[in-house]
Amino acid sequence: MTEARDFLRAELLAAAAGAVPGYEGVVTHDVGPVNPGVLSDGSGPDTICSITVENGDPSVTDPAGELAAAVAALTARGWQTAVAPVENGHHRATAERDGFQVTVHAWDNEWRLTLSGETPPIEA
Repeated sequence: MTEARDFLRAELLAAAAGAVPGYEGVVTHDVGPVNPGVLSDGSGPDTICSITVENGDPSVTDPAGELAAAVAALTARGWQTAVAPVENGHHRATAERDGFQVTVHAWDNEWRLTLSGETPPIEA
């Protein structure tokens, strides 16, 4: 389980760094393995890891450019990517590789780029 989590974390950080030259991404969410199908009783095995990384240059607001750079970084690393049409200032792309899923978000008037990823289900 730690291999999948470490792989996803490294890929998100690499794509974030590629999207905003001169800045390193920051992990803002990584609570470890969770079971998304668990009810409130907390039973069941841990099955996925969900990680979020943010990056940005506070002096630059370029959501389309940063999104395109993140997509290029993911594509260069072997991810299959797709860019969604901009909706209400929300720029979004998705990426998939070997069951791993990533979504990249950027917003007009916001200097921050957010990359969220999830591992495929992991047998405990």
